[in-house]
Amino acid sequence: MATNRFTIRLLSALAIITIYFFNTNSVSAQLRIYQGLQQTGTFEDCVVNTIYKGTTIPGGLDNQIASIRLTKGYMATLAENEDGTGNSYPFMAVTSDVSVNLNSSLRNKVSFIRVLPLRNTLKKGAGFQDNNVINQLNVSWFYDWGPNDVTTTTREYALMAWGRNAANTTNVNNYIAKTDITHLLSFNEPDNIDQSNIPVADAVPLHRNLQATGYRLGSPAPTESEAQSNKWLGNFMNLASANNVRVDYVAIHWYDWGSWLQTGNVNPNPQDVFNRFKSYVNNIYNTYKKPIWITEFNANRNTSEQTHIGFINLALPWLESQTFIERYAYFFPPALQPVDVNGNLTPIGTAYSNFSASTPAITTNAEGTPSTISLEAEDATLTGVTTITNCTSGSGGQIVPAISGTQRVTFNNVSVASAGNYKLKIFYYSKGIARNINVKINANPVSTIAIPATSGWCYENVSAGSFETTVALSSGNNTIEFSEAPILDKIEVIETLGTLPISLTDFSAEVKDYGIKLNWQTAQEINNQYFEILKADTQNEFKAIAKINGAGNTNSPKFYSFTDFNPQIGANYYQLKQYDTDGKSESFAPVAVNFGFKADELKLLQSTETSVSISATASKTQNALLSYLAIDGKILYQKNVVLQIGLNTFNIPVSKSSSAIGIIHLITDRQQSIKIAR
Repeated sequence: MATNRFTIRLLSALAIITIYFFNTNSVSAQLRIYQGLQQTGTFEDCVVNTIYKGTTIPGGLDNQIASIRLTKGYMATLAENEDGTGNSYPFMAVTSDVSVNLNSSLRNKVSFIRVLPLRNTLKKGAGFQDNNVINQLNVSWFYDWGPNDVTTTTREYALMAWGRNAANTTNVNNYIAKTDITHLLSFNEPDNIDQSNIPVADAVPLHRNLQATGYRLGSPAPTESEAQSNKWLGNFMNLASANNVRVDYVAIHWYDWGSWLQTGNVNPNPQDVFNRFKSYVNNIYNTYKKPIWITEFNANRNTSEQTHIGFINLALPWLESQTFIERYAYFFPPALQPVDVNGNLTPIGTAYSNFSASTPAITTNAEGTPSTISLEAEDATLTGVTTITNCTSGSGGQIVPAISGTQRVTFNNVSVASAGNYKLKIFYYSKGIARNINVKINANPVSTIAIPATSGWCYENVSAGSFETTVALSSGNNTIEFSEAPILDKIEVIETLGTLPISLTDFSAEVKDYGIKLNWQTAQEINNQYFEILKADTQNEFKAIAKINGAGNTNSPKFYSFTDFNPQIGANYYQLKQYDTDGKSESFAPVAVNFGFKADELKLLQSTETSVSISATASKTQNALLSYLAIDGKILYQKNVVLQIGLNTFNIPVSKSSSAIGIIHLITDRQQSIKIAR
């Protein structure tokens, strides 16, 4: 239990810290704001630490920003209102520059901007009020339940607005004046009368005041028993959401009080303690689906030092492995301090200090929350469909049966602000059965998409499966029509915020005598590293079969192709996936094509200076003898091979110089021959 007591520290390093952060002001364009989408039109630059409001936003772009480019190593909070409230979002360029369109909640609505240097610390931190102790704990961030310490060159400080008065105008202005802060923790145990003691109805407007700082904001951290959905924190999060008050990550405490109060065991098994801790943390994340900061936790103040050490050794590696855990700080019980009176690490302090495998707190860019249109299938226009089924597992409590033939499910008036590519996410039921679904956008041709099987049916109390594909929509109203579809639950149309690495104009498949040829075309490419061709296997799972290098950066059309020389007889499904230079990828809608063959046919595919390629189809699996003979009958190549059902391809390593004219024999229970002139 931390109290609202913090010491006044010597700020001898302040001058150094100030220089370290202020020098970033000399760098231009940490944030570039654009009037047009896709980083086009009038633009202006915003520099670090300055807060821009209303008419002070450069270039008169108040309420006129449509897209941004944020330089790697910086964060920028954009908000609808001049005090940082309303719709808001802290963009973070962690791994690369961020170039995005603003979503509909911010586009042409931004009246607040703050750019800050982003110091991506490691996860492991400390909650302590003595810097001499913190120095020995091998951490890269710390907090002290107050606002008065500073960041150093090796350690970031996260300030806390501990209680009610900490969110008043004077204190908020003091927070804004800091130049070495990026994260702010909200109230400490507001559900506890011995701590900040703030009712939910008061905490939400007080928390809103903190948005004026432009920092990433953590939730209030309640006591262990009040973090669930129907308790103090759940009520706070619901009220904050209803009032559009921003919470970027959830702060929690855990002390295993449930077990201690029930058993009074001073030597519990550390593994049991860890299992309870892990279950608690997972439950909190699954409840709120936001990054987690564990700002106070231990194996209970009443248990033995060995229990704490065992728990630390189990908990810390697990915390590092969980992507949703951003930061954590162990709370050392009063009787088990990390440093003794002589300034030496104690056994528990040593256990915490010695853990040196901490990893970066944030590993991906924060590029905004895309606008999403959610449409229930039962609310669509249904053609030839006479029944709608009630199902509690469906998102709207109902589902539309599978359709075929002339039946249609049509979503009309799907309105988007601008033309471009959008993600279409389809929610459906098709237990154990992978199948095709036909989608038609506006007056465009029907696209056939291969979708995987789902894990269950709606009546089995299973949530719908989903599949995403990319579709091109026009500005204004659009129509999305389904035919040959499985049981439909709903669709989501999701705005694509980032600048697309490629503009794909075609992806198609054609049947050749020797296999299936895939063709695709791009209109432009940005940082396009390579394409991956995936093919559905016999379990209907897409697996990579080829990699084709991209053109990098180009504004000219580019044409690509790949041939699958070993298609299966019947339906074949292929998908194109694109990777850009920073590792991001985008998948496109699969194509389906039927492949047939003439049984027991031998064909020449290709002849080069060094070899000959042939294809052979077979109606059954069988052994064969493959031979290449010179015109004088001399055997230049001979090998026993196995023909599989369908199309087989073979390469014969006989050079043109050895035999410009030759005869190829394939002998099974009969002989096939072809004569070639090279």
